[in-house]
Amino acid sequence: MLKEVDFDEYTLDSVLIGKRVRSARKEKRRTQEELAEYCGCTPTHICNIENGKIGVSLELLFRISVCLEKRIDYFVMDHIKANPQIKIESSIAPKLEQCDTKMLDIVNEFIDFLLVYVGAIGTNQAEKD
Repeated sequence: MLKEVDFDEYTLDSVLIGKRVRSARKEKRRTQEELAEYCGCTPTHICNIENGKIGVSLELLFRISVCLEKRIDYFVMDHIKANPQIKIESSIAPKLEQCDTKMLDIVNEFIDFLLVYVGAIGTNQAEKD
């Protein structure tokens, strides 16, 4: 039986996708016109995607990813439930970089504690089911 999922929690962020398209395009030193020509759309369409004004079709996003030499997940895997690594890289790692060695030891011990605690909760829940 399939698990029921609340897809309202899994919406794509068109603004973030657009920012990533713009960033990847500039990294490759391409203009909106060049990208549009390669992808078979108009520069206005690319501009609207980059500004988050419109969503992007899977086919067009695939073309963009090929042109800009990025994996397609680079553009869409921004949701914590889709890719926890995004949360680590964008939110947790910058904070850890501000810590000294002693603070990092404390954080490491706290994470160990949390993992044991969550594991115990999971075991108790499984026993109840």
